[in-house]
Amino acid sequence: MQKNRSVIIWGNGAVGKGLAVALSGSFSVFLAGPHRSGRGSIELTSSGAFSGKGTVEKIESGDCIRCDYCVLALKAYDLKCAAKHAMASTDGRCICITNGMGLEEEWGESWNERVEPAVLTAGFHLLDRYAVEISGGDLIVSSGGSASDLFRESFLHVVPTFEMEIVRWSKWLVNSVINPLGALSGLRNNQLLKAGLGTAIDALTAELTGVIPAEMRDAASVKAGEMMDFLLESQPNKCSMLQDILSGRRTEIGYMTGLYKRKLKDCCPSAAIVFDLISARAYQP
Repeated sequence: MQKNRSVIIWGNGAVGKGLAVALSGSFSVFLAGPHRSGRGSIELTSSGAFSGKGTVEKIESGDCIRCDYCVLALKAYDLKCAAKHAMASTDGRCICITNGMGLEEEWGESWNERVEPAVLTAGFHLLDRYAVEISGGDLIVSSGGSASDLFRESFLHVVPTFEMEIVRWSKWLVNSVINPLGALSGLRNNQLLKAGLGTAIDALTAELTGVIPAEMRDAASVKAGEMMDFLLESQPNKCSMLQDILSGRRTEIGYMTGLYKRKLKDCCPSAAIVFDLISARAYQP
């Protein structure tokens, strides 16, 4: 089938590969990985809540290519290095599905002009180099934005919103509570409450809610509660931070729980302990 539109996805991890499968039916997909990660056509498959397969073109981050759409499925700490290349790869806005807040500081001053955030509540897990398992959830996009148009025909459950900043803060709060607890305990999302971590969840939620800007705090807290209930009750996936630790990768704790250090400083004792414990996992004497 002739595909007249193209998309480049920056980030060849679980989320990047899962999104590549989702878009491969309607778009020519280019999947950009780091230097020396390889080039050429590859076939990817997804299973779980969203099953599919597709052939995509693997490229490296330094390759010069122009596409109709650009998606950022990167770790927060990689945004700074990718920003210039990503903006050069499309005339439109770069759709950013990266977890965490404070991302505009990594990207730079063109964030508001060139970046369109979106939020994933589905979980992604690499089964092997070419296979991704996807758990149920939504892709929340700005109403009338580029992401809404891009993912319209994909197998993902797309939910439009006019309140993207509230949604982003909601997801940040959920990630800042669930991810470090899952990473430290080694448990899946739907095992945390059963294992007796309800008190820890409540303590972290109460402390970190204060990080959310006052004008969005109430609305974001309500949405976060809905997301939290869904993930704790229904999501059997391993959170991304646990996957990072198991794979020996750097975590995004500084853009999640650790954001309290810039916003509230000494007012979050539970968050401080969790932040230190996650940071210690990366310590190399």
